[in-house]
Amino acid sequence: MRRQVASVYVTVMFGLFLIMGGCSGSGSGAADGDDEQETTVEGEVGDEPAEEEPEQEEQPLGLPDSLAITYTVPQEGTAVSDEEVRQFTRKVMGFLKKIKYFDYVLHSTHGVDASTGKKDWQFWYSESFRKDGDLVTYYHGENLNDGGHNLHIAMSKVTGDLIAAYLLTGDQTAGLAVEKLCKGISASMLGMVRDINDPVHHLMARNVVAFNHEYLTHDHKRKAVDYSGWFSEYTRWNCYRFAYENNPWWGKVWVTNIRSKDDAPHIFRLVPVLRYGVAGAKDDNVKEACGETLELLEAFAKDIVDSDYRIRSKDQDGEIFIPGYTDDPDLNKNQGDLASFIDYRDLIPAGECNARRGAELIGYHHAINEDCGRGEPNGYDTLSFKLNSYNKRICRYFHLAHLANALVNRDDQAASQLIDGLHERMVLEKETPEEDMQYSPDDWWRDVALYLAQSHSFGYPLTNDDVRLIHAYYLKAVEKTADWPYWDPWADTVPDGTSGSYRPPDCEGDGDARVCWWRVEDLGQIFENCWSPLVNPGSARFVDCDIVRDPAQWDETAAE
Repeated sequence: MRRQVASVYVTVMFGLFLIMGGCSGSGSGAADGDDEQETTVEGEVGDEPAEEEPEQEEQPLGLPDSLAITYTVPQEGTAVSDEEVRQFTRKVMGFLKKIKYFDYVLHSTHGVDASTGKKDWQFWYSESFRKDGDLVTYYHGENLNDGGHNLHIAMSKVTGDLIAAYLLTGDQTAGLAVEKLCKGISASMLGMVRDINDPVHHLMARNVVAFNHEYLTHDHKRKAVDYSGWFSEYTRWNCYRFAYENNPWWGKVWVTNIRSKDDAPHIFRLVPVLRYGVAGAKDDNVKEACGETLELLEAFAKDIVDSDYRIRSKDQDGEIFIPGYTDDPDLNKNQGDLASFIDYRDLIPAGECNARRGAELIGYHHAINEDCGRGEPNGYDTLSFKLNSYNKRICRYFHLAHLANALVNRDDQAASQLIDGLHERMVLEKETPEEDMQYSPDDWWRDVALYLAQSHSFGYPLTNDDVRLIHAYYLKAVEKTADWPYWDPWADTVPDGTSGSYRPPDCEGDGDARVCWWRVEDLGQIFENCWSPLVNPGSARFVDCDIVRDPAQWDETAAE
C-alpha cells in the first residue's frame, strides 16, 4: 500500500480499532522510512506556533544518579553465568579496540574542518570513499532526487554511545568525537539558517552539506570531503534540496529540508544522555559544543509543542512552513502526517501521545497537556504498522524516549506507568508471528535485541533469555565484521584506487534466509549500558562493566 491511502478507509479502520480496545500509547500513521508509505488526513492550514504555556519553576534537583522507580519482570530462561558475561564482554571490547572504534568514528564522519577557519563539525553520513595514495576522499555520489534523508537515526545512536564512552572512561579520542558529533547535530539546525537576518536557528534539516576541502585528521592522515554529488536542487513529496548562499557560518550550503518524524524518537532518546554529557564533561570544548546542541534540541522540541505538535521547516527563501499544512491541498495530501504528531488526534485522542509528551518533557522539562498512561501499544500502533512497516520502529522508540525523558526529569509517576507499558510492548514484540513481522525473522529479532539493550539503559529489567538474545546479535556483529577490510582506509592492506562504502554490511542473504547482526552505528551500545545510572538493579546482567570502564582490560586478541 502506498501513501495514497483513502481517507475513508483509514477512518473506518481506526473506528474499528477504537471499538476493539484502549487508546493510550503512541503510534505513527505514516513514515518516509523503508517503503515511504503514507496515510493522510487533512487538517487546518497553519504556520504559526500556538501561544506558549507559562513556564513552571523547575525542581531544584539535578539529574538522578540512580533509578528512582522499582520494576520487575518474571525471570525467564537459564541463568547466564558470570564467566559467560565476562567472555562476551572481553570479545566485544577486544573487537572495539582492534578496529579502533573511536578513531573509526572520527575518520568516517565529516562536515567542515576547523582548518578552514569556519565553525567546525562532523556528521555521520553513509556514502563512499576512494583511496589515492595517502589521500582518502569521502565523497557523496551524484544523487539528483534523494540522499541522506534519515541520517539522524544513526547519528543519534553513535553520539549517545560516544558520550557514554567518554563519561565512563575519560578517553580523549572519544571526547574529541563527542565534541565533533555534537557540533554536527547543531549544524543540522544552524545550516538551515538562510542568512544573518534569519532569527530562527533551531529548526532541523534532514541534512546539510557545505563545501569541498582537504585537511589532516586528528591522527595526521590526509583526508578530503567531496559533496559535489549533492550540489543540485530537487523537489519530491517528502522534502526538497536547495542552496542558501549566505549562511552565517559556512557561506553557501546545500540544505535538504523537512525533518520528518522518522528520526525524532532517536533524537528524543539522545537528549537525556546529552544532558548527562553536558553536566559531566571534564573538557570545556566538549561541554561547550554539547551545551549548544542541547540548547538547540530543547528549542526544537519546544517549537514542536508550541506548533501544536508539528515539526516546522523552512523553504528556499527561508520562510517557515508546516509540512502537510500548507496552502497547497495536493501537497498536503502527499505529505500527510510526515511531520505531525496530531493528524489522528480527533480519531484517537491518545494516538502518538508518547511523541507529544516526550516533546513536552524535552522542551519544557515537565508535561504541558498530555497524560499517556502506560504508553502501551494499541490499535493505532497496529494499523500504522500495517500501512508501513517502518512505523513499528517509530512507535517503539517514541515510547522508550518518553520513558527516558520522564526518568531524567524525575517524572517518576509517569515513568512507573511507562515502564509497565514498555514491558507489554516487549512481550508483544516477542510473540509476533513470523508471518506478521513484515521483515525477515532475523532482521526482526536483531532489532528486538537492540531495543532490549537500549531499554536496559533506562530502567527496563532484562531476563536471562533477553541477555542471550543480545549476546547472540552483538557477537554476530563481531564475527561478521571483525575482518572487514575498510575500518582504516589508509591501511597498507587497502590498495590504491579502492573505492566503496565506508560502512560495513549488517545483513546477508535474501528472504527468510536473510541473516542480520547489529549495525555499525550500534557497536558502541555497550558503553551506554555500563555508563547509565538508570540501569535496573533487578535486571539479569549482560555485560561486565568492570572490563568496559577499564581500557587496560581491552584485549583485542579476545575478539579472535
